[in-house]
This record gives sequence, C-alpha cells and structure tokens, in this order.
Amino acid sequence: MMEQWFLWGFDALLAAGLISLAYQIVAGRHMFRSVVLFIVFGLLMAIAWARLAAPDLALAEAAIGAGLTGALLLSAYRSLITDERESLSPPSTVPRWAALLAGCLAGALVAGIGWVVIGLKPPQETAGRLALQNLADSGVDNPVTAVLLNFRSIDTLGEVVVLLVAFLAARVVAQDINHAGPGDWLRASHREPILVGPLISFIAPMALLVTGYLLWAGAHQPGGAFQAGAVLAALGVMLRLTGRLRPTTEPSLIERSALVGGVVLFSAIGLAGAGLASAVLEYPPGWDYGLILLIETALTISIALPLTLLFSGSGGLRREVR
Repeated sequence: MMEQWFLWGFDALLAAGLISLAYQIVAGRHMFRSVVLFIVFGLLMAIAWARLAAPDLALAEAAIGAGLTGALLLSAYRSLITDERESLSPPSTVPRWAALLAGCLAGALVAGIGWVVIGLKPPQETAGRLALQNLADSGVDNPVTAVLLNFRSIDTLGEVVVLLVAFLAARVVAQDINHAGPGDWLRASHREPILVGPLISFIAPMALLVTGYLLWAGAHQPGGAFQAGAVLAALGVMLRLTGRLRPTTEPSLIERSALVGGVVLFSAIGLAGAGLASAVLEYPPGWDYGLILLIETALTISIALPLTLLFSGSGGLRREVR
C-alpha cells in the first residue's frame, strides 16, 4: 500500500512539473532559458510515457523530443542571437496573457478529453485488442512494430514522406532567405565547432551499437526504425558539433539515395504486395519478418539523415580529413 501511495505521489509531482514547465516555456522572456526548459520537458515526458507503459514512445521522446529537437532549437537560437546582434534589434517575447491563455486552453482541452474518456463505456473490441489478437499474423512479436509496419503501414509511410518533404522545404527556405549562391548559404555553417570531442571515438561505436540493437530488437521488444534513426541522427549531430563532419552545398549521390531510399523501398514492397498478396502494403505469407526488417533498416537511414541535415542547415555533409 505504501508503494502505491508513493507511485501516486510521484505521478502527481510529474504531472505538476510538466504543467509548470509548459507554462514557463511559453511565458518565459529569455529564449535560451525556454529552450533549456523545453529539453527538460522532453525528458520528463519520456518518464511520463514510461509510467504509462509505453516504452517505445518513451524512447522516441527522449531521443527526438528532448535530444534532437533540443539541439535544433539551440542551433536556431545561436543563429537568431547572431542576427539580432548584427541588426541591433531586441528579441521578441510572448505576452504573458497570451501564454496564460494558451495554457488555460490546453488545460481545458486535456480536461475535456479526460472527462470524455472517463465517461465512455469501454468498447468490447478496441484497436489494441484486435492488434494483439492478430499479432501472430504480423510476422513480428512487438505489437507496436506490428501496428506501424503491418496493420497501419500506410500511416508510417506517410510519416516518412512528411519528414522528407520537411527537409526539402527547409532547404528551399534557406536558399530563398540568403538570395545568393551556395557559398553565402553555408557561411553560417562554417563556424568553429562548439564542442571538442575527444570522447567521440568512444561514443561513435557505442551509438552505432545501440542503433543496431534498437533496429534488431524492434521486432520483439521496444525499439524499431524511429528509435534507431533518432540515435543515429544524434550521432550525426555530435559529429557535426565536433567538426568531424562539414556541410556541403549539395548532397552526394549516396546521400540522395539514402534520403529517398526508405520511401522508395517501402513503396516498392507495398506495390509488390498488391500482386503477391491480396492488397497494397500487405506482405506475402512467410516473408513478413524479413521484409519488415529490410524496410526498418532503410527507414532508419532515411530518418537519421534528414534530421542530421536539418540540424546542420546544409544540403549534404562530408567527412573532415585531419
């Protein structure tokens, strides 16, 4: 009984901390402080997902929500500070009344959803139960991977396409803002590295090992392409910060192939399913596990590379020879 009360108290503190952090992020007058609090918010969200017995979401939140997104925001903050110093214009802030209004509306939305969920009668057949009942036919043992790459594979394909389109749109916007050639576009990207990485020789193999493990384990337990891709992208960000990778104006042929490889392979296998199986994105009997592992391997690279390039703010990357 004491342990149960302790867990309830922990959950209450976690919920209060998330609400408090969310308000401070929106209402804060110092941009850097808000970015740091956003990273802390992502880490607490990862703990919240773990407490809700959703380890896959906890892994993705810690790697993408707190790690990669935090790195992107810090990079954007550095660029904004440089631009503001050059133009001598003060940073803009969000009015407190707007932050308070946004917090109240978000709280009302969450309370309304909770009220509806509590008042609803649980259905006899939920999507989760149906997925578990048909898990043996999916080719994998992890229900999350089965849903993402078997039962709702079209949604997963759309998510990867959205990531690719986001990278292409960011690249076009960056070129339009600079109104100049590739040299001017990369002027900001050739600054000195903000980190010196003597430990990168140890961290890089460990990150690759974790990436491979998450990719392989995704068929049986928490993990998969999105978590593995996030870890691989984090390695790319570290290599960029330590100067081991340098930005280029245009992606190489290998980078172009990697950017679209996941989408192309996923689509090709899905279209082949229309002829070999009974529907698009349905795998032939006995081929489920192998095809899902092949798709997840390609998606891992197609997820990691755009995230790394978005952080770097460049069209491609090359290894720095030392």
